[in-house]
Amino acid sequence: MPQDTPHEGLGPFVSEGEFQAGAPGTAYISGNTFPPTKVTYFEVNGRAVFEGDIVLGTVDQVPTTLEEYEAQAGARAVIIPGAQFRWPGAIVPFQINAALPNQQRVRDAITHWEQRTSLRFPERTAANAAQFPNFVEFSDAGGCWSRLGMQGGSQTISLGTGCTTGNAIHEIGHTIGLWHEQSREDRNTFVTINWANIEAGMASQFDQHVTDGDDVGPYDYGSIMHYPRTAFSKNGQETVTPVQAGAQIGQRTALSAGDIAAADFMYPRSKQSSGPVVSWGPNRLDVFVLGADRAVYHKWWNGQAWGPSLTGYENMGGTATSVPQAVAWGQNRIDLFVTGTDSALYHKWWNGSAWGPSLTSYENMGGAVIGNPRIVSWGANRLDVFVVGTDRALYHKWWNGSAWGPSLTSYENMGGACVGQPEVVSWGPNRLDVFVVGTDGALYHKWWNGSAWGPSLTGYENMGGACTSAPRVVSWGPNRLDVFVTGTDGAVYHKWFNGSSWGPSLTGYERMGGTVIGQPEAVAWGPNRLDLFVIGTDKSLFHKWWNGSAWGPSLTGYEGQGGSATSDPRVVAWGPNRLDVFLTGTNSALFHKWWNGQAWGPSLTGYENMGGVVTSFDAASADAQERRSDTLQRDTD
Repeated sequence: MPQDTPHEGLGPFVSEGEFQAGAPGTAYISGNTFPPTKVTYFEVNGRAVFEGDIVLGTVDQVPTTLEEYEAQAGARAVIIPGAQFRWPGAIVPFQINAALPNQQRVRDAITHWEQRTSLRFPERTAANAAQFPNFVEFSDAGGCWSRLGMQGGSQTISLGTGCTTGNAIHEIGHTIGLWHEQSREDRNTFVTINWANIEAGMASQFDQHVTDGDDVGPYDYGSIMHYPRTAFSKNGQETVTPVQAGAQIGQRTALSAGDIAAADFMYPRSKQSSGPVVSWGPNRLDVFVLGADRAVYHKWWNGQAWGPSLTGYENMGGTATSVPQAVAWGQNRIDLFVTGTDSALYHKWWNGSAWGPSLTSYENMGGAVIGNPRIVSWGANRLDVFVVGTDRALYHKWWNGSAWGPSLTSYENMGGACVGQPEVVSWGPNRLDVFVVGTDGALYHKWWNGSAWGPSLTGYENMGGACTSAPRVVSWGPNRLDVFVTGTDGAVYHKWFNGSSWGPSLTGYERMGGTVIGQPEAVAWGPNRLDLFVIGTDKSLFHKWWNGSAWGPSLTGYEGQGGSATSDPRVVAWGPNRLDVFLTGTNSALFHKWWNGQAWGPSLTGYENMGGVVTSFDAASADAQERRSDTLQRDTD
């Protein structure tokens, strides 16, 4: 059946397409930025279907009066775009009904999403079902349709006989939280709705009120979420006509750049900046260390076993003076950076099948770098690299998907007088926040808003404090930041940005207690969820967590996790409530522990020995030496 003629020869109800209709009814929905709104749905097989393929719930679930809406506010059948309808950690578990024909279209659609966005789709099985209580089931429930956003428990993506891989990509778009493109608030500037050509009773399927204030990015004719020209047509004539002559709409082939940007907005990439441990997918880990010969060594977890072995490493060559910094911008895509003995920056990359320029060689990126670089990715094949130069100024370079800017070996001077490693985080497409510690020990901040640096290219916002560690910053949602530093009393201090202001104030900090050696480590595995790890003066690991409402075990208390560490901890989260912690021990070997959502493994205070003779795994020693040198120089002066 042609994609642009969904009703051809089939009358008002199409059981195998996107644009479904039946007996009309009314329901109330709402969004974060608009009040409860009455919409028209159509009953299809007992379901309330809106805009042809978005299922609000069963007819007896949806609130049909304002009073019912107010009584059911927050119920699963009421669509409320927001954090509670996002898939935590950008993880969308799925299973395929055994009776579904042509299951390859599901797997192809999932691969399409995973290759272009940060979303990951682990397959739910009997063995891991308890781990994934919220999941999607692909089945044939009549037509192509889905629910909007995560609903909780099991939710269906229906792929009828006529639904293609492109339809599956489209329906996954709804499941992660995307509306139809032509229902945007600004749509009348870009398309004309030909009301006279719309089937009787179907005009409500072209309403806009569901997206008031929820538009993301510019209007996108090429979106896979856009209606085709003849959607709900009664006569084969166009119901949707682009204002731009010749514009193609309604494709069901691939995600557009706008679709990818919208997904990245809802599920930001790289909530942490680079480090020696990176995860590019569920239950996937890559660990990079420097050996006794200063070469880079690598090991990986493939979901079942460590490679090349539990205690073995792959030699990646080089002679480095910094901790390896890795970042993943897509499925099975890794970029690795180190500083060489000539103080230049060096780079290598994994393209999914091989290391470039080779397993043991590196691309020379120039510069005269002190300490460790810091890298972040805010989109597919997008990288921003920050280093501190020998003049202590901050320098920047970027990869735009085709070339390095300002050039392969040159850098943009961003000013400042920095001590230690910079910190950078991206909370959305083309959005960056950069933090450094100044020579006065205060924290300084600058930001990229998509078009310019603030407060200026070479200027910084003074955020106060007296820091003895590099900052650690995480983002758990758009325009949300949490910053952690160690103070002169050895305690951890915290500040946060809530989207409009800094708390507890621009220059103030919340004291979180402890007596800490080195840099705190923080990770966010879901909206408003944080885990913080530090090394105490007894060299053991300590842990605290934010559950969305309070710090545990208390604001100033910590959970002891044992060990005898010679490095800062490094932690990654590859899924909701999943953590992997790495540090080096007194025997210079790498050690590992993990949280599986219920318990610590191998135990609360135990560690898995991963072997090796590791000489660099964090920036603590280098930064500490630099700060001690600064202190001695000031005393001498």
